[in-house]
Amino acid sequence: MKTIRFLGFWICLVIGLALGVWSQRPPAAVPVSAPASAFSADRAMADVAAIARKPHPTGSAEIAKVRDHLLARINELGLEVSVRPDEGFRPYSQDGRALGVAAVQNLTGVLPGKDRDLPAILVMSHYDSVPNSPGAADDATGVAAALEIARALKADGSHARDVIFLFTDAEEPGLLGADAFFARDPMLKHVGLVVNLEARGDAGRAAMFQTGPGNGALMSVFARAAKGPSANSMASTVYEKMPNDTDFTHAVKRGLPGLNLAFIDDQLAYHTPLARPDHLERGSLQHIGDQALPTIRALADAPTLPTRAENAIYSDLLGLFLITYPPVVGWILLGLAAVLIGFTAWRTLAGQGASCWEIARGAAGLLLIASSAGLVLHLAGRALMIEDAQRYYGLLTRFDYLLWGAGAIAVAAGLGVATAQARGASRIIPCVVALALGGACSLAGGFDPVGLGLGVAACVFAAAALGFRTGVLGAWIGGMIVVLILATAAQVLAPGATVMLTWPLLVAAVGAALVIGVGGTRDKRVALALTFAVGLLAVLSTAQLTAWGSWTFAGVGMMEPAILALFAMLAAPALSPLAHDFAATRWAWRAAGLLAVAGIALIANAARLGGEPGRPAITQALQVADLSTGKAWRVADQARLDAWTKAVLPDDGGSEPKKQALAPFWRQPVWMSETRAAPVQPPQLTVDRADDRLLVRLIPAPGAEMVTIRLRPSAPLSQPRLNGRPITLKTEAGQWSNLTYHAPDPNGVTLSFTIPPAGKVEVAALEYHDGWPALAKAPPAKPAGLMAYGMSDKTAVLVRGGLGW
Repeated sequence: MKTIRFLGFWICLVIGLALGVWSQRPPAAVPVSAPASAFSADRAMADVAAIARKPHPTGSAEIAKVRDHLLARINELGLEVSVRPDEGFRPYSQDGRALGVAAVQNLTGVLPGKDRDLPAILVMSHYDSVPNSPGAADDATGVAAALEIARALKADGSHARDVIFLFTDAEEPGLLGADAFFARDPMLKHVGLVVNLEARGDAGRAAMFQTGPGNGALMSVFARAAKGPSANSMASTVYEKMPNDTDFTHAVKRGLPGLNLAFIDDQLAYHTPLARPDHLERGSLQHIGDQALPTIRALADAPTLPTRAENAIYSDLLGLFLITYPPVVGWILLGLAAVLIGFTAWRTLAGQGASCWEIARGAAGLLLIASSAGLVLHLAGRALMIEDAQRYYGLLTRFDYLLWGAGAIAVAAGLGVATAQARGASRIIPCVVALALGGACSLAGGFDPVGLGLGVAACVFAAAALGFRTGVLGAWIGGMIVVLILATAAQVLAPGATVMLTWPLLVAAVGAALVIGVGGTRDKRVALALTFAVGLLAVLSTAQLTAWGSWTFAGVGMMEPAILALFAMLAAPALSPLAHDFAATRWAWRAAGLLAVAGIALIANAARLGGEPGRPAITQALQVADLSTGKAWRVADQARLDAWTKAVLPDDGGSEPKKQALAPFWRQPVWMSETRAAPVQPPQLTVDRADDRLLVRLIPAPGAEMVTIRLRPSAPLSQPRLNGRPITLKTEAGQWSNLTYHAPDPNGVTLSFTIPPAGKVEVAALEYHDGWPALAKAPPAKPAGLMAYGMSDKTAVLVRGGLGW
């Protein structure tokens, strides 16, 4: 029994972590020999391979080939096919002086149902990629999954209602294809529900991370139908507050119900050349299909679509099945937890197992775990200095080190606090260290009120939690009371967020009630069974929190590693009795220290600069030809030059690279090397007036993927129009306004304004083409540890004009 008590914490922790990690593995890909009604990732991979042969951004020659492939496949599947050309719009700035536009060609394929008048299911994905990324995951998997779903549904025979498959254009430059569909397409009035298929990495389980409004009844359908569902309402609640967008955003804005699915592991492949078909984890594609196909099938066969109901609270349990319930049940679960905690506290106080002061110190101890883990991890995040894409992707090359390092520090904080409380450690040193670490957060990146606040909070909680011995029951009960208060507040303010609070709380409360109700027996068999039950509950809680925590860290941990402190705090109540048993041994401080050192070492390893074969770092170099001056530059818009870029920038008769601006497109200094001017095809820019209208017209050169027009008037202009269509684009005296047009019409783009009686305007246009100028010296191949990113390996042609009146 002593051995079990000594090792119990570590056994339960390791098993819980392993089970949580195991639960996040995607399923195996189903082979092409699967029944016609089944979803097969191996079948869908044929479309992924065809779509993701090369990068295919909107406006490129490659996207035309992808479009032709999709039209052929939609016809082959026997769907009602149509091409829906339009323009999509999106503000590119908060001040209204930047606008993104694209000439989009959305594609639809309709699988007709028995009753064409019933509201249809819209299955949505986008078929464009970013420059320099083949987009095998984002979003060739969504497109291929949609085609495989269409094939399987067609094999079923007729369904009750139409299923519309929408393949949007220009999602990457700002959801522009979705804007065109949801703002103006007449097919929208036939849509009753939307399912969007996306990706932000190219591995891991697919999660249903966002819903439309009033999801209560829809989540019940998803829970019954989806195979191996992965979802939780906390993620959906938090995602609503984040600035991230997908095409599904437009569906939500229109008030449509629906589901948004994506997988997000291995984000080094997100928007990079690694997003190849051979790099994609096929199980991720299988999992998104396993959830989407049966759900869409159930909805397509239903006589009516789910009615709007109060948003549900829900989560999968270790990826096995989904539990969903209305907020009223959330209150019942919280009430049950409160009763169990109240019973435990009453019996403990009555039996003098702990005092009220010990329970109060236990509550402060749990808050100390959260604040101290959060403080150290926040300081680590500040030290990593993720200020640009180059640094962000540099850390992604060794993301697993960062995740496990942060996890080790979180565990060390929990074990350290448990040990300090069990031994009645002094308050002074923890308080001084907390304040010092809080102040240290401001040493990187300037004054940091968050870090300072965490330092002060950790100091206050250390002062309240330490200085006296706190027994296991006091720490256990006090911690549960804190989580109960937090869960109650969340139930009032954001019920969807309670799932990650209520479930671990209920598990801990059941364990505590068992111990206080049955504990104290001298029957060794009963004591052993009780220890086993407490350990099993601790394993279950740790496993579920590991699954939630790893997915959450993949989403936001790069920007704020301190998010893992929340999961350390929530795991503590169930692990508390086991941790206190180990904390009483002489090994406790050493173990906490070793974990902390290991965590710091792992994070330091993740922070190493540079990539490696298989996990390359990003780099960038492009050619800029300024036809107004006859000069040319090689440009790298990144914080630091790697060896390859240092060699490439001056390689064609250029000067030593230095940071400078090139207004109005690079107003902040970037690495530039003036180079030999090579011939390029020029766009035709004219600036003219007709009566009281200013006319800025750009006819792009053949092959232009994107053009940006910037103008700076001496006085505000009014009534802006693009190709005759009214648009929203603000102008101010002496300030640059910006229009970026993706896939510009070869016949030209005309921007017009009503002008004041007198004034002048400066105009500059930048046009992007794929590849280097034909007569420029081609750069050497990138080494295995580097890959192109953003607008790298493109030619930008700059022309200028102006007019006074």
